[in-house]
Amino acid sequence: MHVATVNLRLREDKHAEALSAVDGFIRRMHAWPGCLTCRLLTDAGDGHSLTLVSEWDSREALDSFLSSREFLILQGMRMVLRDDPQVVLDEILIRSRMSLGTKTH
Repeated sequence: MHVATVNLRLREDKHAEALSAVDGFIRRMHAWPGCLTCRLLTDAGDGHSLTLVSEWDSREALDSFLSSREFLILQGMRMVLRDDPQVVLDEILIRSRMSLGTKTH
């Protein structure tokens, strides 16, 4: 599995506009072939910092998205961001996957 983490720092005066743009970006990413899941996280201590975490079934699928016109939308978001988006790519080797949670009986 491959994970792409995108860190975004929003301009304070563009918060609502940035969230709207990120929402559309997430919808397009999630619909992309090979995208398993996509989550948007916010920093509890800094409401203007967002982290977008997506999981991909293959490096090819992730690379396809990263080279797509859809991914360029992040560059278009520059007007509502303090800094350029920071992208980190990771490969995760999984022997088994376990979900931790509360069981109901």
